[in-house]
Amino acid sequence: MLIFKHIHYYFYVKAIIYISGDKMIWIKNQDKHKKHLKTFWSITMTSVCIFGAVKFSSQCRDGIISGLSLCVSVLIPSLFIFMVIAQYVANSRLTDALGRLLSPITTKLLLLPKESSSALMLSLIGGYPIGARCIATLFKNGSINKKQAKKLSLIAVSSGPGFVVNFVGSALLNNKQAGSILLTSQIIAYFVIAVIIGRLYKISDESIVCKTKYNGTTIVEAVENGCTATINMCAMVISFSAIISVCESLLCDHPAISDAVACLLEVTTACNIMCGKYPLYLISFAIGFGGICVHFQVYSALKDIQINKFAFFLTRIIQGITASFITYILLILFPTTSEVFSTVENVETSTTTPLWGCCALILTAVCFLNSLSNEKLKRR
Repeated sequence: MLIFKHIHYYFYVKAIIYISGDKMIWIKNQDKHKKHLKTFWSITMTSVCIFGAVKFSSQCRDGIISGLSLCVSVLIPSLFIFMVIAQYVANSRLTDALGRLLSPITTKLLLLPKESSSALMLSLIGGYPIGARCIATLFKNGSINKKQAKKLSLIAVSSGPGFVVNFVGSALLNNKQAGSILLTSQIIAYFVIAVIIGRLYKISDESIVCKTKYNGTTIVEAVENGCTATINMCAMVISFSAIISVCESLLCDHPAISDAVACLLEVTTACNIMCGKYPLYLISFAIGFGGICVHFQVYSALKDIQINKFAFFLTRIIQGITASFITYILLILFPTTSEVFSTVENVETSTTTPLWGCCALILTAVCFLNSLSNEKLKRR
């Protein structure tokens, strides 16, 4: 009866607006109406979650185990070090160095302040949530204002080479050439979206940049913040993995729809399901789109900025379609052999390569040495 009461209240207020044309009634009851809708939504979602957790307890357990395996074998080895680097760079004067290096592209082509260069580069190197974390830090430090942060949030979202090449290409497809094609298509799609948003998304106060306040974050603080961000990311992946497991049990007679739902919800699980079953350009779309799990992580990281969620979702669809089209073209130019599917249990032996491990170690050492020099300057 409570549900019907809320529905009745909603249509009753709407009817008054359209019949009488008196918008004062809507303005007077707007806050109360929003409160009723939020209560209704909270009760509905809580009831659905409790019912699903009890009804599909075994499926939730299997999904949680699968999500934990993906986090331990893929996400943490691939993204943790970049989380730490992103936290450190965004709070250090390395942001100025990157800004000066990439300022022609950032300021002239994308119409963004040079301080946003660090977020653009780290999102491309590190992976999905790192760009949003870097944007939030830049906004908090005063390096960019709110409008610039909103514009940058539509651009700085991409899959990193650790995920695309190591996990999807080497571990799942057992085909390094396919991984290289996927990575190339994601990079090109990233720059295409950056140019489109940069030129079309006009900001009235593009030249206004707040005064940067560097907090002088040490490597210890960067590790702590990176660890917190990684834990939050893994928690979201595990939760969505459980949801996907329940959807698979409900849609067992419709595997194509089940796979589409997985692609919509979480990219890591989607790639694990799609590799070996679908063409490479469809996998490229899933990677470019990112999944709602990644979107929620971006929303959470940028909660103080209040980005336009519909514009963000639409941009990710365009980015996925662009990446898929580029992958299709690259496959014509550079045909690959048939993909060989590998199970998640085999991922542990091939998630990292010496090259990326050495690069990450060198970057960590540079950050550490820089933090030591900053401490010495403070003591003097």
